Amino acid sequence: MGIIERIVVSDETLRQLQQAADDNGRTLAEEVASRIEATSREENREDLIAQMRALAESLPPQQADSLTLLREDRAGNRH
Repeated sequence: MGIIERIVVSDETLRQLQQAADDNGRTLAEEVASRIEATSREENREDLIAQMRALAESLPPQQADSLTLLREDRAGNRH
């Protein structure tokens, strides 16, 4: 686990972070660490979404909509 010793922020930012830490029952350091880690996870999430969209675009277009397929299946008309 790494340690960041000095981060310089404005007084207002520090006040907001301390208020958020108090609201969440955390220390100031825990609040800042939580936000940094959440940001990292969001970036990973964005990458995953981009990969899923690229995969979806690489697939051939669907020939029938799902409602039609369900109706055919329930009617026993599918192979």
